[in-house]
Amino acid sequence: MSKSPSLRRIQADIRELAFDPSDRYHAAPMENDMFEWHFTIRGADGTDFEGGIYHGRILLPPEYPMRPPNIIFLTPSGRFETNTKICLSFSAFHPELWQPAWGIRLILEALISFLPTPADGAIGALDWSSAERKKLAAQSVHHECPICGKIARLLPEVKKDTDEGSCQKPSRFQKEIEELQKAQQMQHALSVDGSLTKLDVCREIFHDDAVSEEQQPKSVNSVGNNSKKDDDILKSNNEKDSKDDMKEEKEDEVEIIVSQHSGAGGSDTHEQTTEVNSTNTKVDEEQATERYETDVSAVDPPIIVPDQQQQQNWQSDISSSWFLSDPVLNAIIMVLSMTCYLLLKKIDAVMEEIYALESE
Repeated sequence: MSKSPSLRRIQADIRELAFDPSDRYHAAPMENDMFEWHFTIRGADGTDFEGGIYHGRILLPPEYPMRPPNIIFLTPSGRFETNTKICLSFSAFHPELWQPAWGIRLILEALISFLPTPADGAIGALDWSSAERKKLAAQSVHHECPICGKIARLLPEVKKDTDEGSCQKPSRFQKEIEELQKAQQMQHALSVDGSLTKLDVCREIFHDDAVSEEQQPKSVNSVGNNSKKDDDILKSNNEKDSKDDMKEEKEDEVEIIVSQHSGAGGSDTHEQTTEVNSTNTKVDEEQATERYETDVSAVDPPIIVPDQQQQQNWQSDISSSWFLSDPVLNAIIMVLSMTCYLLLKKIDAVMEEIYALESE
């Protein structure tokens, strides 16, 4: 039996995370429920959450990846409430911003980047002080999940260099995460300003990105495209000017000829022009009728009325039958005429006998 698209996508996310693990986050589904994941993330360096380890749940919907998941934090952080479905631009609170191409890895990296952002009054968001967040970050290392155990053991050791500290790869989803952060800010503006709608937020986000992407190639090829357009416009204008000049020359010649003929004899030229016009109209009418007849004959086949067709079939049947040939028909006519003649003679004799009896 084939698996559902959601389960196939979840297995693809598992393989992708196992193929390229990270020391900044870890996630895995539950053994008895593939749609519930437990995640562990490490706080970003240079923030109030540096050194902290935070644990939580990702609840995938049955329609995943077509719909976004719910996200719940289990470790106190001072940024998100615990055991509460939080409102983020990539959570189930905003399905209009979710894209099916996103997966578990993007969610984990986005959570790390969203920790130091302002709360903005979203559902499940907290705005604690920097000292409280640092204190919770130090305490989070000792957090233990009843299902996963001690969360500090779920993450591998951080790889450090001698000079630069922790070795962190640049995120592949940096552009998407920036868009999500911008969407979160726009969502806060939506809650403050009642004139904005969710559709306006989506248009504002994706329109700005599309404009920024389109401007780069246009700036490179704008000169070539403009020059080509200018050449085409000049060519078309030159062609129009030449045609107009030709028409004007022809009209001038006609006017000169008409004026010459009118000077010689106005009435004669008028009659000649009327005769020429009449002949031209007749010729045009004849040509039009001929074209119409040829078109009709070529396109429309001759229409046969059903009665006429039946009559033709009946005549063909009569002509094809052997017993109604001409000699037989003549013989039948002769026999019928003889019988009619004898009947008339017999009727005449009977009538005479009746008159004779009545007279006696």
